Amino acid sequence: WPDGKWADPSPPRSASSISLTKFMGHTKLQGMINDELRNIIGKDTVREGVDMVFRMYQAKEMNRLLFYKMLETFIEATFPDNKIKQTLSLLRNNINTKAIIRRHSIVK
Repeated sequence: WPDGKWADPSPPRSASSISLTKFMGHTKLQGMINDELRNIIGKDTVREGVDMVFRMYQAKEMNRLLFYKMLETFIEATFPDNKIKQTLSLLRNNINTKAIIRRHSIVK
């Protein structure tokens, strides 16, 4: 950080900007599935699956859990000889994962 100063916070985004970004992200996600797969699985099934994945990534707590799990896996792989697994298990017990998943259930 130049001169020991943090960067200025970015200005808050408008509701229309957030909506446009969500729409563009959803459209991009839909476009990632090729036509052959759509024909094999079925267009409605693919659409519903993509909608479910999109909704899943809108839940901040679920994203946080996903990040923690990825970080935990990385740390365990990086330091296999340490007692990282036991330490992380103790930390994980303080997070009520099942309640968070139930609260953000993406299944209709």
